Amino acid sequence: MTTSGEGGGDGVPAIAQVHHDPPYRGRVLVFAPHPDDESIGPGATLAKHVRLGDRVAAVFVTSGVHGDAAGRYDPAEYVELRRNEARAAAHVLGIGSTEFWDYPDSMEVTEGDLEAVAERVLDACNRFEPDVIYVPHVREAHPDHHHVARAMLRARELARAAGKPLAARLLGYEVWSPLDADLVVDVTDTFTLKLDAIRRYGSQLEETDIIRAVDGLNRFRAILMPHQTSDEGLWAEVFEDLG
Repeated sequence: MTTSGEGGGDGVPAIAQVHHDPPYRGRVLVFAPHPDDESIGPGATLAKHVRLGDRVAAVFVTSGVHGDAAGRYDPAEYVELRRNEARAAAHVLGIGSTEFWDYPDSMEVTEGDLEAVAERVLDACNRFEPDVIYVPHVREAHPDHHHVARAMLRARELARAAGKPLAARLLGYEVWSPLDADLVVDVTDTFTLKLDAIRRYGSQLEETDIIRAVDGLNRFRAILMPHQTSDEGLWAEVFEDLG
């Protein structure tokens, strides 16, 4: 029999490791492609970091200006609305620092664009000096999520090429697309904070029932935890360990 975290050979994937606290500790930097991804993805784990005394910072890569598909808002007012929602959600989770890069979302991204964003990602990593970085996993179906993941991986390559490799552990999180979990974090005790943070994104809840979707996903992920039977329910977030 294999134990948690050990592969079974013959191409059998390793069993995901289950943690009750974040698997890596220290200064935390989360890259969110849009305002809300930091809450929908790793929000409850970020709240755990804060409870344990870790400093958490968030970078919002795009403004989310094209998220108003129905055209209900003036674009400039919509960008400011999403910023304010992000600040409110960050306050709920305990995120101490927020940075907004205001790239337009849902745009065609060239290799030159990707390189420019990667250099900015590397600059942010050098400034924040994180011990742990959270970023969407590269197989996310949403193009913006996918490109931010690629930019992060490219930034790590640039750092290595410059002889100054990033010391941070890199963890991929899921938003739209499930991943093959390496790490499972029991977030039952901080899940209500995650939902409270998501509720701050009223502009997005008008479009999609994110609360129901996240509740279902994180309940489903709790199946990976032992002794998951509970009258009150259990919730988990999962991550890809990118080293």
